[in-house]
Amino acid sequence: MMAWLHSSILRSFTQFRSNMLRTFLTLLGMVFGVGSVVAMVSIGEGAQREILAAIDAMGADVAHIKATTTTKKAKIGDTINDSVGLHRSDVSAVQLLLPTIDSIAFRAPYELGSTDLDMPRNEIRVVPVSRNYFKVHRLRLQEGRPLLNLDHENFRRVAILGSDLAQTLFPEGAIGKQIRLEYAYFQIVGVLERASAAGGGDLPISPALYNKGILLPFETANEELRPAPAHGELELISLRVKDTRETLAAKELLVPAMLSLHGKVEDFEVIAPEEILQQRQAAQAVLNLVLICIAAISLLVGGIGVMNIMLANIMERISEIGLRRAVGARKRDIRNQFLLEAVVICFIGGLIGIALGLTISFTVGLLVDLPVAFSWISMALAFGISVLVGIIFGLMPALRAANINPIEALQSE
Repeated sequence: MMAWLHSSILRSFTQFRSNMLRTFLTLLGMVFGVGSVVAMVSIGEGAQREILAAIDAMGADVAHIKATTTTKKAKIGDTINDSVGLHRSDVSAVQLLLPTIDSIAFRAPYELGSTDLDMPRNEIRVVPVSRNYFKVHRLRLQEGRPLLNLDHENFRRVAILGSDLAQTLFPEGAIGKQIRLEYAYFQIVGVLERASAAGGGDLPISPALYNKGILLPFETANEELRPAPAHGELELISLRVKDTRETLAAKELLVPAMLSLHGKVEDFEVIAPEEILQQRQAAQAVLNLVLICIAAISLLVGGIGVMNIMLANIMERISEIGLRRAVGARKRDIRNQFLLEAVVICFIGGLIGIALGLTISFTVGLLVDLPVAFSWISMALAFGISVLVGIIFGLMPALRAANINPIEALQSE
């Protein structure tokens, strides 16, 4: 058996060398089909993993209540009796509703009027935050210290700068520097680590908020900068549950409770990162399926090319088939020979396609800064499909060759 296989493979390569251009064109379909499967799945898997890491880093065990504009076609004055927007009273209500939550925090909106910082005001985001904000959002510092409970209790004028803002304003070091916001001076006590852009814009935590932001104690901001507004006091309430599995359950409780507190006015949105994760996973699965279908079409086209080339190959080798049958070759020997040639072509095309797919993935990842994750399963699947294509599309020409009448084949010479 091994001797037959060895001699058949050698005979196949001899045939391939005698028709180099035809062999090359036959390989192309398989190479691009397999390469496209590997490249697309690798890039898609890399993006999926980055999304997972971003949501895990942000906290899949955190639910957010985000202030939005009312869905009613009315001004604030028309709904002020029904709802005052997101408010600290909502924080107290949520704590009573969900006594098992691990921690809760909030932040307020603020538009900076004047400052002594040497950059446009619209590029600076002042963010008054509550106690536990660092804990709930797992904020990490590049240097310095976080905001302490004493900072809130004693209305201390301290601030935490985003990494980009600190680098732009104080390249030599920001800790201990004084900055003026409105007419109050604040001392910088910490600099945040740079936030990643992963995670997308549908989460309530955007990288720009932290990278170019200034975090202040909520109580200090109300005391020194401006009193809390009567409507829309808060921009975001975030609560951390004790177990990730409780995130969606918390959302289901929060939506009706908040509607009741806000007089049925939908001026808020409850966001659960785990839900976003599930939605993105579903979308990514659909995208991967579409990409694989496209690649499968490429493999199908490659398979048709293999079949056409093999049929042409048979027509050129009719006399060889007749001679082999005349000296004792059986039908199955002829069939196996031509089938093996089709499989060998697809086998080689699959190997080259995997190498091409890895090269494309790596190149795209470097050029456009996309994450890439090489999946051995996708590569094995693409390679297995290429071999299967060789068997399926090589079988019909092989059977046709085996069924050629040896007398007619010899007469054709």
